[in-house]
Amino acid sequence: MINLLFVSIVFCYIYEDSDSLIVNNDTLTICGTHQYNIKVDISNYSILKVRQWSGAADSFGQLIFDAPLILVRDSSVINGSELGYKGGDMNTHPQGYGPGGGGAGHVNGGGGGGAGYGGDGGDGGDFFPGAGGTAYGDPTDTLIDIGSGGGAGRYTSLDGTGGRGGAMIYLGGQKIVIDSSFIRSNGEVGDPGQFGLEAGGGGSGGGIMLWSDSIVISSSSIEADGGDGGSAAYGGGGGAGGGRIKIFYGSVLDTSLMVLLVHEGAGGIGTQGTNGEDGVPGSIFVDRIVDITKITGATTTESFMYSNPIRGIATIRCEKVPIQLSLYDITGRVVKVFWLENHTERVDLNNLNQGIYFIHSECDRRLLGKLIILK
Repeated sequence: MINLLFVSIVFCYIYEDSDSLIVNNDTLTICGTHQYNIKVDISNYSILKVRQWSGAADSFGQLIFDAPLILVRDSSVINGSELGYKGGDMNTHPQGYGPGGGGAGHVNGGGGGGAGYGGDGGDGGDFFPGAGGTAYGDPTDTLIDIGSGGGAGRYTSLDGTGGRGGAMIYLGGQKIVIDSSFIRSNGEVGDPGQFGLEAGGGGSGGGIMLWSDSIVISSSSIEADGGDGGSAAYGGGGGAGGGRIKIFYGSVLDTSLMVLLVHEGAGGIGTQGTNGEDGVPGSIFVDRIVDITKITGATTTESFMYSNPIRGIATIRCEKVPIQLSLYDITGRVVKVFWLENHTERVDLNNLNQGIYFIHSECDRRLLGKLIILK
């Protein structure tokens, strides 16, 4: 008994501080933004599950990791499947949640349409089907988002509920290694309903983004498939759109036996009526970014320096002026653009939320550094 307890303590544990998150042969539910100074290490059949979106302030449906080294290995899983925006689930909100939510079937009518993120959702079946959701966002920018929910099937009142979309997962740092493991953010299958008459639409695939100087993916799968529409007697639910996968690397992209999936969801079957339509496949985008290795440095060849961490006011010194700079957050959204006219200037950043921001030179298209803002 003592030996078994010892083995459990040594080989099954979760450790977290400001430097690292280590999960070994264990399961952890986590969401929101997390920054570590050294590494994230998910190993030995571990499972990281994103806390599902519910509309509450502490339920984001998204997971953002920023660390110099991120390891996902030994048959481990980061799972955001069926944890994004909700599907239509009540008569007061029969449409799917999210910007690409599927439409509900009409009263006395068809199945709910599938939702869209990476690709459009398919329409539901029967005489008065719900419309499929419309894809949103840009397939080639540096943003990523949560997958939307499918619409509900209707027969006088609500019948089948729509499936949930996939969550948003972002991994960013200097080196990412995914070895013999899985990152998943698939949509949920639409529900056939209590009476099995008009099914709900599938939930769309979520969004997954990797952003690093060096990315190594070996014998691993990254998935953001759309959910199938539910099947019912009269109207099948619409299949959901596939999600989006984006990979941005600086100097190294090494892949071996890598699988990337953004399949569309199939339309549900109407056994006595009509089938729902299939969704549209999602998108995969891979691009190289320049000088990302300088993100964590405080000095470049141009003697670019700044205060770090920052509480409100940043002091920035640059040998080459004037220069236009932009700040963007870790999902790639530009939050501030400004000019430096003098070699040393103080920049007010009080309007920005606490977090990590990257400094980009608009003059020569280079990344110059990383700011950490505290409140």
